Amino acid sequence: MPFDGIDALDNHPIAKLGAVERMLATEQQWCKGRLRDAHGRHCLVGAIEAVGGRQVLQKPILQAAREVSGKRYWRIEFFNDDPRTTHADVLQVLRRTRENMIDGMICSFDRQPWHRRWMGALRALVSPGGSDAQAISPESTTRVPVAPRESSWARARWAMTPRSPESIRTAPSPAPAA
Repeated sequence: MPFDGIDALDNHPIAKLGAVERMLATEQQWCKGRLRDAHGRHCLVGAIEAVGGRQVLQKPILQAAREVSGKRYWRIEFFNDDPRTTHADVLQVLRRTRENMIDGMICSFDRQPWHRRWMGALRALVSPGGSDAQAISPESTTRVPVAPRESSWARARWAMTPRSPESIRTAPSPAPAA
């Protein structure tokens, strides 16, 4: 049939997010402290559960709440019920969630774990003749003292010796422009 599978679009996370946004569109539709109150208003979690999106929306909404508020909330309820959270904050979090989800769809092919991105950046930084190696000027680098050539015990002892900042030689700074 031509329309077989069209209801699968309703199961998409962005479709569920849109349903949550519609349920909380006005301040009169939003509440705190309860999933749903006697007047039919929902809190953020209540709206998510009403559309059956807890599984797919919990992590993206928590991430957006952290980005918008600057606080690390462990649960969506903590964000929604925070005394400083307003309806405008909830709508901003939902908008940020949508932006992050769309960005993730577009850029998901180059997503790597943070440790791989970090190692790649470190390798590019220290690789001789790498494309990023030219971005670091010799004047901006700091020289560290070289350990004396002795036994491994002496090298280890030298490496653990505390030093003052004055004992570390730095590259000469460029002369001020006249």
